[in-house]
Amino acid sequence: MKGNGALQIIFGFFLGLVVVAFVGIGVNTFYPEPSFGGEYSSSVFSNWRLITGIILLVLATAILVISLALPAHQAVITNGLLLGGVFTMIYAVGMTITTDQSIWRFVVVAVALAVTITIGYLKFAKPWRAPAAAPAAADSAEAPNPELAARLSQVEQRLDALRRALEG
Repeated sequence: MKGNGALQIIFGFFLGLVVVAFVGIGVNTFYPEPSFGGEYSSSVFSNWRLITGIILLVLATAILVISLALPAHQAVITNGLLLGGVFTMIYAVGMTITTDQSIWRFVVVAVALAVTITIGYLKFAKPWRAPAAAPAAADSAEAPNPELAARLSQVEQRLDALRRALEG
């Protein structure tokens, strides 16, 4: 992060909140809650909550995948979308938990868990493989790549700044 790290964190968090609000309002606009008229019953409302939870789960997964697809240099937007996807996933699970259909409730929560673990692994724990080095000429020693050295130095500076921030 550059000199305005706190502002970037606040912006990313706010973007996440706006994403979940946008998704929630969009789903409720195009798939509204059943009315309390004559046909209203507990099972109708439970079915609506289950279907809404599934729609939210699909949209949360799409948002999380989009956050992975963005380039690393757009970290603030990527992290904001990642938070928005996580918040939408929480909304989906919360909506589904209140239904009275325990099998579907379990399926939706299991899918949410699988998606969350997969996205977390791909975002934070995926093994980094170094690109295969080109074979060096037999008569010359391989010189260090200055661009790679500069990037490594930048990463080290960021990690050091993060360490200092976490320590106090």
